[in-house]
Amino acid sequence: MENNFLSEAAASSWKRCHELGLMPTDPIDDNILTGSHMQSLLRQNEQTIHYTEQIFEQMHTGIKQSGQMALLIDSEGTIIHTVGDIDFSRRALAVQLQVGANWAERRKGTNAIGVALAEKKPVRVHAEEHYFNSNHFLTCASAPVFNSIGELIGIINISGKQENYHAYTFTLACMAALSLQNKILLEESKKEHLITLRELEHSSLNHPLPLLSLSRDNRILRANHAAIRMVGSDAIGKVFTKLEGFAVETIHNEHQKLWQSVSIQKQAANEQHLYAFRDIIGTCPTIIQKKELAKKAAATDYPVLLLGESGVGKELFAQSIHTASPRSAEPFIALNCSAIPDSLIESELFGYARGAFTGANKDGNAGKFEAAHKGTIFLDEIGDMPLRAQAALLRVLQEGTITPVGSAKSKAINIRVIAATNKDLATEIKAGRFRADLYYRLKGIHITLPPLRERSDILTLAGHLLQKHASPCPFITETAQQKLSTYCWPGNIRELSGILMQAVFLAGGQAIDAEHLSFEESDEAVQAGSGKDHPLTLKDAEITAIKKALKASEWNLSKAAGHLKIGRTTLYRKIEEYGITLF
Repeated sequence: MENNFLSEAAASSWKRCHELGLMPTDPIDDNILTGSHMQSLLRQNEQTIHYTEQIFEQMHTGIKQSGQMALLIDSEGTIIHTVGDIDFSRRALAVQLQVGANWAERRKGTNAIGVALAEKKPVRVHAEEHYFNSNHFLTCASAPVFNSIGELIGIINISGKQENYHAYTFTLACMAALSLQNKILLEESKKEHLITLRELEHSSLNHPLPLLSLSRDNRILRANHAAIRMVGSDAIGKVFTKLEGFAVETIHNEHQKLWQSVSIQKQAANEQHLYAFRDIIGTCPTIIQKKELAKKAAATDYPVLLLGESGVGKELFAQSIHTASPRSAEPFIALNCSAIPDSLIESELFGYARGAFTGANKDGNAGKFEAAHKGTIFLDEIGDMPLRAQAALLRVLQEGTITPVGSAKSKAINIRVIAATNKDLATEIKAGRFRADLYYRLKGIHITLPPLRERSDILTLAGHLLQKHASPCPFITETAQQKLSTYCWPGNIRELSGILMQAVFLAGGQAIDAEHLSFEESDEAVQAGSGKDHPLTLKDAEITAIKKALKASEWNLSKAAGHLKIGRTTLYRKIEEYGITLF
């Protein structure tokens, strides 16, 4: 047949068939899917077939009377369900228009099913528009069916002898496909709605703020864990008595019909904007493990001791623990113990009474512990706290009361303590600079954060920091990535952030290259492992890089080789050659 007589879709299909090496006189592909393979396919499409049966049942009389048949085809072109005129069905068997047959273009040439699959749009193929001569007696109409994210999941087809074709057949196929698509979308929407409800239920139960759902007559329908602690476990069904600090919000639908009310505890006017666990970025297994440990610690009221070098993110962890804790609605007070003179640290911690000392506020002043009442106090650089203040702190932790400087009156406090230090407290205890009893009081849960040089996700972290420093986020060249990966990072994440900020400035909107990464000269010497006059040999550099990659990947050779950008066999050979061991 000349292409001049073909529709645009059929002409494109004929061209594809030519390219596949098919000939119009080729015999029919009689490969039919049967047995367990067919049963498996039917099970996979069970729900879709069920919906199609409902649609075809409404069409059955018209399809049968017109001498046609309706088919459901899966996304690969295999027929999985049929109904229609029995007499035509017998004729259709001659060309395998039956369950189990595949009608993709590569198998059956130009046909409405195959073209709709290829073009992903409704199509009619009439008589001699079919590529194979054996199919010229057919006229077929097909329409695709898509899921909620636009993926083609099947085809609805109506086929019959060309002399029995009716103009409405194409429209009917499109309407049937749309009806099936709507049924599938509705079912997906119901499932998503159920998941959303379960997710909201989980979130509300674990939300640190007290949340209550109320009925029209102000009775408590539901309460999360935080609210139950305040109103009692027997409060469900009882009338809600408004508590101080709570606000009641009424929920309406679009017709202003009352659904229910929700009671939430208001945040303070000076609400703090603190970090949360979602702000801790990293793919390194070590940091992920520390993050999970911190999340578990947040759910308790135990003291936490954060250990690690300066700049590894101890305050970020401290704020995240507070944000995820039941105390999140209360204050988070941070105090750098190394930045306060010895003579003032007790007044900073516990406050002072009126006229306690020369230069003091005439009305006195509340200390950090009183300000943190019901919330969390973060004692950063606790290893630098003077011994005298350590003794006073220990007493507060043991007794739960504070006594302001110059006062004889004690005040009860309820706080959660998170402490942090970059010092080895065991060594400090041996040297007599830190009290052992205070150490064990603070060490309820201790979390040691890894230095940046021991993390395997430096480049991931760098990408995240760059997004903060520049928009759009600049590209980091391979040489710059190598330089970032091999530097020792004595200043850890804080240093990385500063160097990237400088790099963005120097790059001037272009890609960040190695020349834009300005490390301190003394630190580069540390990185090299020797002075300027004694650079590392190539062998030493390779050994250092291999050891670092092996440590970061926990001796996973495939991951280490990927990080080093060499083959796994090459890495294994170099480990053998250099005698690198696990210890």
